[in-house]
Amino acid sequence: MEQRLHVFNIERFALHDGPGIRTTVFLKGCPLHCPWCANPESQSMKPQILFREERCVGCGSCIPHCNRNAISLKDKKARIDRTKCIGCGDCANACITGAMSRCGQEMTTSEIFQIVKKDKDYYQKTKGGITLSGGEALLQTEALYPLLELCETEKIPVAIETCGYVSLKCLKKIVPKTELFLFDIKTLNPEKFKKFTGGNLEIVLENFSYLSKTSGEKTVVRIPVIPGLNDTKEEIEEIFRFARQHQVNKADLLPYHVLGIAKYQQLGRTYPFECRKGLDSKELEPFLEMGKNMGLTLTIGG
Repeated sequence: MEQRLHVFNIERFALHDGPGIRTTVFLKGCPLHCPWCANPESQSMKPQILFREERCVGCGSCIPHCNRNAISLKDKKARIDRTKCIGCGDCANACITGAMSRCGQEMTTSEIFQIVKKDKDYYQKTKGGITLSGGEALLQTEALYPLLELCETEKIPVAIETCGYVSLKCLKKIVPKTELFLFDIKTLNPEKFKKFTGGNLEIVLENFSYLSKTSGEKTVVRIPVIPGLNDTKEEIEEIFRFARQHQVNKADLLPYHVLGIAKYQQLGRTYPFECRKGLDSKELEPFLEMGKNMGLTLTIGG
């Protein structure tokens, strides 16, 4: 039986997360729980219903289509009982205004590849390729591997964006078939990492160390600059120094933004991060100069 992947979006003609023109495949499921997450719909592996209340006209057409009795009307707006909802999408199919949409579906590797290879000519002309993102793409390594093989056969370069919080075994398996790693380093402070993400920093650092030895030239450190976590000269300088010590010489600074707030609302969740003001790229320019002076090749925004 062909492998199936949990996907929540495929973006063609992407111009970020790797060089050239790209197709970015966003996979569901993430082992960390960063409160500033811009894609909260990526955290769960299961399909979910996104509800845009401003589009709801209170017609109630969704209610009879929900066999879990998870939808009701209140103040002329639909309300979803998330404890009952299984994300089947029947309500979204019945919604006449697009207020409800289903996020997440299972796709075979062949189905994904049929979309990816449509733009092969553009990849070749611009030195682009496919980027596997998430969530955390490597949570689905076993199902992902056949897609990597197809890309290798068709000479389509693969980039993988990762938080590094996966087993070393998974990482070792996919290294030979990956052209570029975009590796998140959020902080080098174990206590902060645990507090903000719920994870064990040692796992991330072990994986980064392995990549630096086997694929240092094709690894880029990605640093999400987050208020209250790492937005100081000392924190960023420490990460820069760590990268240089591991012979990884490229880094992207990613300014914190608040685009995820609306998605939390659509999932019926409260945005868990205290800061509600994004960082301007100009605020990161001192870090950019500092990194360049340390011998790094840097960009803001990736």
